[in-house]
Amino acid sequence: MITLFQRGNTVNRSPLSRRTTTALAVAAAAALGLSACSGASTPGSGGDGADVTSLALWDGWTQYDADSPWGQLLASCEAETGVTVERTSDQATPDNLLQAASSGEVPDLVVLDNPLVAQFAETGILVDNETSGLDASAQSENIAAAAQVDGQTYGASVGSNTLALFYNTEMLAAAGLQPPTDWAELQAAVAALTQGDVKGIAFSAVNTEEGSFQFEPFFWGAGADLAQLDSPEAVEALTLWTDWIQSGQASQANLNANQQDVRDQFMAGTAAMMVNGTWQLNTLDEAGTPYAVVPLPAVDGGAAPGPLGGEFIEVVASGDDARQAKAAEFAGCIIEPTNLSAWTTGQSYIQPYADAAEQQAVDNPALVPWVEAVGAARGRTAELGAGYPDVSRALWTAMQEALTGSKTPQQALTDAQASVSS
Repeated sequence: MITLFQRGNTVNRSPLSRRTTTALAVAAAAALGLSACSGASTPGSGGDGADVTSLALWDGWTQYDADSPWGQLLASCEAETGVTVERTSDQATPDNLLQAASSGEVPDLVVLDNPLVAQFAETGILVDNETSGLDASAQSENIAAAAQVDGQTYGASVGSNTLALFYNTEMLAAAGLQPPTDWAELQAAVAALTQGDVKGIAFSAVNTEEGSFQFEPFFWGAGADLAQLDSPEAVEALTLWTDWIQSGQASQANLNANQQDVRDQFMAGTAAMMVNGTWQLNTLDEAGTPYAVVPLPAVDGGAAPGPLGGEFIEVVASGDDARQAKAAEFAGCIIEPTNLSAWTTGQSYIQPYADAAEQQAVDNPALVPWVEAVGAARGRTAELGAGYPDVSRALWTAMQEALTGSKTPQQALTDAQASVSS
């Protein structure tokens, strides 16, 4: 039976890393000689985990109790593996894991937002799948890439999401428009839909990771690369956003708007289109908002690569082979596609397996654009690993500078590249 220890307040969470973890390097040495915080075997013991009867699992989902799809998924895997889970739910789980690594009292399993996996893996706090025995090889390559460091994969996805283009169906119909499929059509639609108090498009350009997250489909969709922030393609993408703000086709308020604020603009009818994710679907449906969704287009057409959202279940380094083996077995139960089904449905997540994702689209046609978008998505750390947070900070700073008019897009991105190259 799951024992739940809960801390923190319930929040409406998006799939973003809310903070950059700055103390990871301090924990690196401590992570190599850890003992688990609950157990039935001796640290450093061998074996396949047959004698391990309980595991400690940490996650950040304080809003989900034992009756939720997540709680029910854990309970079913308890029954399947014969292991009792002691679950601690706290929104500060990443920080708590760092502190635990320093003290040597770590959990056996932890759920991490995917951009954090590379940072923790590089310190030695996490166990790679080859070592633990967790088999996630059937998961889609682009999703698995979010958890790969130096050729090793760490953990497995428990579901994915990303961004797409929401549009007000009534407004597009009244304007005689079809959903845009490339940037030329997108620009024309934004201009035509900007009427009176209604802006053509809304997006979050806030100066946090949330802003970078929202901009990345345009950045990557233009053909830009995070290793070169001031490329012509990157400048083209930032110029697109800057032109929308400066022409009044997107609200200046977007510079301080988070994704919920953007959703509220769209629901109120003051934005005809918006950039947002699957986590807004239930609210829009409950409000009766007339909307549909298409993938965000790349500059010349096709789905732009969006940033991958979603979490990974990770085996934590405890120094105890038996516990790590049992933790891998339990994680393997969680990620089994059939087991994941109710959880991913409840979360509006897309399955991390291509065939299961395709079946989701068959069962629920509203998920068709999301399956396509997740199939094109990129892990935010796939290019740069643990170096991503610094680059993301430089990117959102450049966005703010360009959108406020304090610098041109070219100058803002040139300075951003210089800041991460020095």
